[in-house]
Amino acid sequence: MQLRGVFGSVKISVQVRLGGPGPGASFSRDPTMSDHDVDDIAFLTGSPNESGFMVNKRAMYEPGAVMVCSQKRACCVVSMGFAAIIAVALIVAFTKPGCPEATYIGEPVPGFSSRPTHSPPTTPPTATNGEEFPWRDVRLPFHVRPLHYNITLHPNLTTRLVEGHVTIKLTAIEETTAIIIHGHELNITNYSLNKKYGKPIEILKFLVYPPHQQLYLGLNEILRRGSNYTLKLGFRTSLKEGLEGFYLSSYISAKGERRYLATTHFEPTSARAAFPCFDEPHMKAQFFLSLVREPQHIALFNMPVQETLSLNDTGLVVDNFEESKTMSTYLVAFVVCDYKSVSNMTRHNIRLSVYAPPTMIGQAGYALQVASHIFDFYQDFFGVKYPLPKQDLIAIPDFGAGAMENWGLITYRETALMFDGNHTSSRAQQGVAVVIAHELAHQWFGNLVTMSWWSDLWLNEGFASFMENIGTKAAQPGWAMEEQFLVEKMQPALALDALLASHPISTPVRDPAQIESIFDTISYKKGASIISMLESFIGHKMLAEGLQLYLKENEFGNAATDDLWAALTKVTKKHNNELDIKGIMDTWTLQAGFPLVSVTLQDGRVSASQARFVVCEENVTDPNEPLNTTIGYRWHVPLTYITSEQPHEQAMYWMNLTDVEFEVGKDVKWVKFNVGQRGFFRVSYDAVGWAGLISLLRNNHTALSSADRANLVDDIFTLVKAGTINGSLALELSLYLKNETRYIPWHTALEHLFQWVQLLFNYPAHTQMLQYIHTLILPHYKRIGWNDTGTHLERLLRSKILSAAVYCGDTHAIQEAKRMFHEWRVNSTFIPPNLRAVVYSTGVRYGTEEDWRHCWKVYNSSTFPSEKKLMLMAMAKTQNPWLMQQFLEYTLDSNKIRHQDVLTVLQEVSKNPSGRLPAWRMVRQHWAQISQLFGQGSFTIGSIIKAVTSTFTSAFDLGEVESFFKDVSVGSGERALAQALETIRLNIQWHEHNLDDVSHWLDQHMTQAETQVEVDPQ
Repeated sequence: MQLRGVFGSVKISVQVRLGGPGPGASFSRDPTMSDHDVDDIAFLTGSPNESGFMVNKRAMYEPGAVMVCSQKRACCVVSMGFAAIIAVALIVAFTKPGCPEATYIGEPVPGFSSRPTHSPPTTPPTATNGEEFPWRDVRLPFHVRPLHYNITLHPNLTTRLVEGHVTIKLTAIEETTAIIIHGHELNITNYSLNKKYGKPIEILKFLVYPPHQQLYLGLNEILRRGSNYTLKLGFRTSLKEGLEGFYLSSYISAKGERRYLATTHFEPTSARAAFPCFDEPHMKAQFFLSLVREPQHIALFNMPVQETLSLNDTGLVVDNFEESKTMSTYLVAFVVCDYKSVSNMTRHNIRLSVYAPPTMIGQAGYALQVASHIFDFYQDFFGVKYPLPKQDLIAIPDFGAGAMENWGLITYRETALMFDGNHTSSRAQQGVAVVIAHELAHQWFGNLVTMSWWSDLWLNEGFASFMENIGTKAAQPGWAMEEQFLVEKMQPALALDALLASHPISTPVRDPAQIESIFDTISYKKGASIISMLESFIGHKMLAEGLQLYLKENEFGNAATDDLWAALTKVTKKHNNELDIKGIMDTWTLQAGFPLVSVTLQDGRVSASQARFVVCEENVTDPNEPLNTTIGYRWHVPLTYITSEQPHEQAMYWMNLTDVEFEVGKDVKWVKFNVGQRGFFRVSYDAVGWAGLISLLRNNHTALSSADRANLVDDIFTLVKAGTINGSLALELSLYLKNETRYIPWHTALEHLFQWVQLLFNYPAHTQMLQYIHTLILPHYKRIGWNDTGTHLERLLRSKILSAAVYCGDTHAIQEAKRMFHEWRVNSTFIPPNLRAVVYSTGVRYGTEEDWRHCWKVYNSSTFPSEKKLMLMAMAKTQNPWLMQQFLEYTLDSNKIRHQDVLTVLQEVSKNPSGRLPAWRMVRQHWAQISQLFGQGSFTIGSIIKAVTSTFTSAFDLGEVESFFKDVSVGSGERALAQALETIRLNIQWHEHNLDDVSHWLDQHMTQAETQVEVDPQ
């Protein structure tokens, strides 16, 4: 008798011999099952939930066992059997996948709840043929798991058509009569399913459900638990126009010809757009790829080429690649191109290569050098051997992200990989090294060990962002990467996480749009920052040992956040450190935000309290984020400090979800908390505390480290933003900057000071603010000059100071930049790389239409990616309304500005006071086109929203933005929109709290200034 549920079935055949004892009683197996199928089935005892019935294995197979019963007893047995069968039918019907509640059966995936976290749709999902789609959840069921993919692809770079075939070896985790797999914009031409030895299984139904990007195959028989099957699908698709999936890119050759290449970007959910697959990170498998190409091209894959064969009379060849290691679909990558490469062997005998267009291969040497150094360093640091035979790095002309860590084949935006000492600035050079260090760290953190689900994306990105500074330091020890961590990671993360529209590091996500939305500062930079904080209290050695253990315990598998805490706990206990790592770190990963630690010092005794810090008073939050009532916005805070009595001896006091009091000594004149800004929190001092620290900075600023000085600047200006202290107090502290010579404090200060310039744009204090900043930078402008010399950090500081001088209207700086621009344009005079940004921008801002046109010509002809980016940034500085509008409209034409650079143009134009409204109007007018261009599942949409709205400062602007987006779908940009709206409210709040106070201080201070500075009125 056969009973079948929606997704699975149970077949039971019962034979009972009536009468006396004898061998006739038997358990009959399904006659359709072959001997090899039986070998794969595990008979279960005592577990009715596994198969729907119980079998006493010993009674069935013990020698001499018999089943004996009388006729009456046999009737009872049969009756009970039918009753049991009916019960089984009910269980099957209501527990197998496909029921209205989409209940899961089988082993839960680590890090993911076995039940959906959202309500099922109120109306049945409808397939493309009009039938009801039996599976309602956006996540795949766990009944089958891929083991191996054999993929054949033939991309035609002329017609853009792709012919493909995939063979997937599957194993059944649970009994089921259906397979659900991902596929997006694929034309499935044929499909089949086979058991072992090629015996076919009839596919009764094939359905497509585009909203969830899922394919459904309904089967004529059960897939048996533990058995393996082979699924084959043929398909056609096309090379995409965008920047995701399998898409087309191009570059201009030295002869001016457009050359095409086909490349991939699958993270997080775009592998399904290239071939049918189980496109979830825990569904790891091995991949074998055959790629058909024309002979003039080369093909690259995660693994090396195994063999290349000619395809008879077609003129084509096929590259068969070595089988990959077990990995997630989003890490698969392949490229067909006509690039050149440079290579070397690392110390650990891994071939490392950099690929680039022939016109740029001369700029690949630095990347090869740095990557080799960092790769060897990571091999030793992680203590786990890199498992692949090669590592390729390739520059892609059209690339939405900075880079992508595909295992063995890392793809990069050109600006993130190419470097030329005569054309690339120190800032851009550092960017190349940092991005390489980030992506190489992923080869272990993310690729070897992958998060179980995207909710723990930070395990990938937070650790890679933390390691990128360590890796870069190994390659470039003179760059002070520990200090730069503050301005590149810690401070931006604190700024975003102070918004109510932030989100926890570890946050539930399900559909592609939600997943894209967490590729943000929180996952990357806050993730890195809390690991840095963890390192500060357990030590670098224990952290490294814990990371090594985590990798070894989970290699080639998946892990969740708790697996990391467990590994670190084992290590700390081994070293007799009884810290509750999970308890401490849960307070930082499971809830949004961070604490403001308010401190007072009286008679040598410190009182410190903690509360969640938010900058915006208006209680507007993300409705999708529930309050974490278990923790209740309290944290385990490692409160470090130094004092006037012991300025070089750091002490620490734990605030374990509580407020604390402790002694520091009655002779202490000042206390500086959060030493080196290693803790992810802010500190607010009382009036006496701020006065002591301001006096220290004004009289002897080197008594504190440059990191601590930057920390004080960052905290005090942010507290002004939140309205908790007066703006005049921050300005009093900033006076010490006249004596500041280090890059890190200046970087922090100029970020905040020029934010105030933007906020004051429509007020009389705007001019005075620029004049005040000018008084701060003037001595340093005169000191550092226009010679591109000095250390790496001195070059970075020079670029900042020169740009600030021009922005403030310094006549000497403006004239010098204009002179250099003119000499460059007319006579092709060489401009040192670190001066180019300020020279180009100044030349366009104060120049003519012909100057702008010259930059446009250079942008189109240059083969140096860093130079092309500088041109885009410079052209955005124009004051000509017509040129600005034309520049914005160029973003809608990919032949003029590549899709990848649209965001850069919008960001830079929006920073130009004359460009704020044109950029906003352009986005509103062409929203449909922009939305279609980038897709609502792209993180770029959110970045565009923030770029064109976050500088608004009035209630009118707020109303316009709210009104426009009220009825517009923004997809993955929903959280970014909430953050942008909150930022506008914050800007309005700043005016309410600080405009009068800041205006009064500036008026009084500038009137009393000893030296009046000559300022260009423009």
